[in-house]
Amino acid sequence: MKNNDILISIHDVMPSNINKIETILKTLQKNHNINYVTLLVVPGLQWTESELNQLQSLSKQGHELAGHGWVHKVSKIKTFYHKLHSLILSRDVAEHLSLSKKDCINLVENCFNWFDKHLLPKPQLYVPPSWAIGKLNRKDFNTSNFSMFETLKGIYFNDNFLSLPLLGYEVDTTLRKIAVLFSNFLNKKISTIFKKPIRLSIHPNDLELLLAKNLLKDLNSKSTFWSYENYFKSKKLLK
Repeated sequence: MKNNDILISIHDVMPSNINKIETILKTLQKNHNINYVTLLVVPGLQWTESELNQLQSLSKQGHELAGHGWVHKVSKIKTFYHKLHSLILSRDVAEHLSLSKKDCINLVENCFNWFDKHLLPKPQLYVPPSWAIGKLNRKDFNTSNFSMFETLKGIYFNDNFLSLPLLGYEVDTTLRKIAVLFSNFLNKKISTIFKKPIRLSIHPNDLELLLAKNLLKDLNSKSTFWSYENYFKSKKLLK
């Protein structure tokens, strides 16, 4: 990839891995000159005061905090579609998929309120785990406190939708490696042909998994890296 706009996010920011996240951020800054990213925070876990202070510090450094589900784990898989989705893509993290619409809306609302409750900046972006929105729809997005919703296809914002290709690297089996390599190849082509920005998502263990070299190659590309809000505001898509 050359001369692309890349929207970069780090997923699954939790108490158990926030120190690893900080290490990744330092690596991005030192080795790739990437200074600001969007951090997808899982709020419904046992956050200590010290860990909350770490989040506050990361925010003050310029990183954007976004909502990412509630506990990032399903309690029960109820539908055939969810079972199939779990097998192919999400395993046990797509917590929206077996919830009623009411429960999905409550989950999103609880996620947003958690940031304010803990004196953290109010997030603009919501990303459901594995990008699986369940029974939520565009109307639900518009009535939410979040300004942006990310799905596999792109970003909903201000009653608009921006289709954006997506790169991922969370791969720990050969089958998943083949599937993700093909998906990344296709999305890069789409980005180039249609001159679209591309999203690059990093998970906490990606630099230790099977596509680590691919991730590093993409991070070394001659591209402009953006956090989500910075990109949307720079294009005057958000206030």
